[in-house]
Amino acid sequence: MNAQDEISLEAERAALARAHTAAAATLERLGRIEAKGSSGDAITDEYVAAVLRGAVRKLQQDLVVFGRIDDEHAWRVGLYGIDEGGDRLVIDWRAPFAARFYQASLADPLGLARRVSYVGHIDDLLIEDFATGFVSGTSPLLAELSRDRGSTMRAAVSTLQSEQDSLVRLDPQAKLVLRGGPGTGKTVVGLHRAAWLVYNDQRLTADRILVLGPSDRFLRYVATVLPTLGEARIMQTTFERLLGVSSAAGNDERWLDVLDRLEEKLLTVQPVNIGVITFPEPEIRELVDRLNALSLPWRDRRKVFVDSLVQRFQARRRTIKRPEVVTVANSVWPSITAKQAWSKLRNRASLEELGAPEDLIDAWLATPRQDGGLFDEVRARFEGVPARYGHAIVDEAQDLSFFQLRAVMRRAEGLTLVGDDAQRSNPVGLGLGRASRELETDIVTMNTAYRMSAEIADWLNGHAKESGMEAVELLGIRPTGREVREVDAPNRDRADTVQRLVADFSERWGTVAVIAKADVWDHKGVEYDAVVVDTDELSREEIYLAASRAAHELAVVRRHPVG
Repeated sequence: MNAQDEISLEAERAALARAHTAAAATLERLGRIEAKGSSGDAITDEYVAAVLRGAVRKLQQDLVVFGRIDDEHAWRVGLYGIDEGGDRLVIDWRAPFAARFYQASLADPLGLARRVSYVGHIDDLLIEDFATGFVSGTSPLLAELSRDRGSTMRAAVSTLQSEQDSLVRLDPQAKLVLRGGPGTGKTVVGLHRAAWLVYNDQRLTADRILVLGPSDRFLRYVATVLPTLGEARIMQTTFERLLGVSSAAGNDERWLDVLDRLEEKLLTVQPVNIGVITFPEPEIRELVDRLNALSLPWRDRRKVFVDSLVQRFQARRRTIKRPEVVTVANSVWPSITAKQAWSKLRNRASLEELGAPEDLIDAWLATPRQDGGLFDEVRARFEGVPARYGHAIVDEAQDLSFFQLRAVMRRAEGLTLVGDDAQRSNPVGLGLGRASRELETDIVTMNTAYRMSAEIADWLNGHAKESGMEAVELLGIRPTGREVREVDAPNRDRADTVQRLVADFSERWGTVAVIAKADVWDHKGVEYDAVVVDTDELSREEIYLAASRAAHELAVVRRHPVG
């Protein structure tokens, strides 16, 4: 089919049917390969099985085709590439060629004659003719945004907007700090970026990408997005599971100086000798200083120190054995594990000897639990990083503490941080401004509120302005005619008022949430069709967070004083 063929629902449905048939044929071939059995090599069998499982999962997804772009040929774009007899039926949305589907515009068509976008399973066509400027049909974006939200997040691959797509396709080693107001699609950018990275960077396999979310509730909500995009093995976890719990005292930046002094005190630069062979202190100091300039953990620098001494002693007397050298090397550079170093940080006398400030010592020793971020810093210094990734993506990054940010930075070459300072819940969270300075990159801001109605976006803008909050001013694009309800209720009637609102919302929507003081921050990153906010004892920031979870309808219940 060429670009001059008639554009119709029937033609696009036929192309979709052909793509489904080709995908089914591929699935059948994969099944025959799997049925052949063992190759006799367990490692090869395991690898082939894993590849087959991944291919099958991909071919079983929806969104096989969701649009087309026309130059001299009509090119269909979908969730993954499909070939039939050498004919390219569908182009993977992550392919460089497919970028034009997202980036072309009437102002700059990028060499295209037109773009066709589908709604649902090709129920309607949005046709944009770049030559004439004529546009007809229903917007897939607005159709998607108007749907019920469901209990899990859906992939937005068919409705990515150009500014979102350009961020998704940034260089794999780029450092992106994305500030987006609620509903602007910052989480969409992060998750789709993960799938794009696996496809476009041969150095990155799915298990070399780390996605960090704020809570288990959030991870359950987004759990289906990456498998839908064909990437099921990307690691998704929380900071608490990755590092452990965190504390205010453990995130004091003065710990860096304390740790520097700990390393200095552990070293004793002095002459070393075995029998009559002596290496003087200046020579040992030169070696120690040179090794300390390397970006290596204590354990690795010590090994190089020992190896260097072995070479020097054996050059003078070949009969000297390594164990003899290790013994004298320990007098200068002792072996110490991360746990041994940590125990010194939990001891008042040791901390005082290291010159730690008294207020830091008191606050730290009053904290009984282990601090995951600080321990990771200690482990990195003495033993190294337990795992490295090609790219790390952090959602709700405004809540990163100092040592959590350092933990992410040392684990990955490329970083994507997305968040919103107006939704900061961690008292020791750095905020996106400080994070961007640490990464030496500028903040990118998104303000178009795709997810929520224009009425809810306007209400959030007013609340932020009245409260003096540092919030992105949202641009609502989807008016629904349903104004935000602000209901005053005396305390004795509060529960009944909330339940009446829930019952009303439930008649129209599938997911309705009541958000109150007990669990307000657990809802971060999750969205619902309708939300009832019980503002009793909520701070201005908590009200903002709770209200911003609503996509279609919002009610805010305020306390009405009695008498």
